[in-house]
Amino acid sequence: MRIHVLGSAAGGGVPQWNCGCPNCRTARRSIQRSAVSARLHPSSLIPHPSLRRTQSSVAVSADGKRWVLLNASPDLCTQFASFPSLGPSGGKLRGSPLEAVVLTDGEMDHVTGLLSLREQKNLRLVCTKGVLNLLKHDFPILPALGRYFEIQHSSFPSRIAGLQILAEDVSGKAPPYAKRASRNGDVTGLRIKSVETGKTLVYLPGVSAITNRVRRLVDGCDCLLLDGTFWSNDEMTSLGLTKRTAHDMGHVPISGDGGSLAWLSGLNVKRRIYIHINNTNPVLRKGSRERKAVERAGVEIAHDGMDFRL
Repeated sequence: MRIHVLGSAAGGGVPQWNCGCPNCRTARRSIQRSAVSARLHPSSLIPHPSLRRTQSSVAVSADGKRWVLLNASPDLCTQFASFPSLGPSGGKLRGSPLEAVVLTDGEMDHVTGLLSLREQKNLRLVCTKGVLNLLKHDFPILPALGRYFEIQHSSFPSRIAGLQILAEDVSGKAPPYAKRASRNGDVTGLRIKSVETGKTLVYLPGVSAITNRVRRLVDGCDCLLLDGTFWSNDEMTSLGLTKRTAHDMGHVPISGDGGSLAWLSGLNVKRRIYIHINNTNPVLRKGSRERKAVERAGVEIAHDGMDFRL
C-alpha cells in the first residue's frame, strides 16, 4: 500500500490567510523570501518552506496505479498538481486514476475540494448517511455538483481498487453549519486494508477523545495517521483567538492528561504520525520543546508530500 500526504494542515492551512500567529508569520516570510530568490535566480531549486502546509487530504493506493482520496481539501488543485500520479497519463487530454473520494466527516476543509472535481463525468463518493445528508441539505454541494456529473454514493464497508475500507464513529461534533445536533456517523475514523498484502492504515484526522472505539479501530494496524490539530486544550484560547477549547471543537489535544501523546507513546504501531495540524500548533516548529517531546515518543509530524509504503 502506498500513502501520499497531499495536505497535512487543519482548516486554513499554514499560513492561514488572515492569521498573524508566530507559525503563520514565519511561514509567510519564508514564502516571500523564496519568491524573491526565484525571481533573482530562476534556475535555482527553491526548497519548499518547512512550515508551509495545505489543508489535509491523503491519497492511498494498493497498486500504485489506482488511487483513493481521503477527504477533498479546498487546496485539491494545487495538491494534485504537485503529485503527478493523480494526473492524466499516456498523453491523454483528460483523465485521472482517482477511483473514489472517501469522507471522514462533512467539515468544509474536507469536502469543498469536491467542487474542483466537477469536470469529470462521474464520481464515486463514500461516506456515512449522516455526512451524505449534511451535504445534500445543510451544505447542499452535492445537488449543485449533480448538475455537472453523476455522483455514485456508497457507505461503509466498501471495497475499492484492492482496498477494504471500514469506518468507525469516533463521537465527534457535527460541523458548525449543521442545522441539527450531532449524530453517530458525523465524524468517523477509517481503517484501510490492502486486500493483497493485508497491510492496514488507520486515518483519524478528527478525534474528540481516545475512546475504546478508537482503540479497537487502531488495534493491530501498521500505520496510524492521527489528529494532531492542537498541542494543548487551551492553545487557541491562550492566544485570544477564540473562547473554545480543543475539546469544544472536537479535537483531543496532543499534551496533557487524556492527551493523545501519552497514549501513542505506549502504542504498538510501527508508524505513528500526527496529521491535520493547526497553524497555531508549536509542533510545526523544528527544535521546539513540543516537537522534541513528540519525537522522543517516536511519533512523526506529517508534512505535505510525505510519501511511504506499507
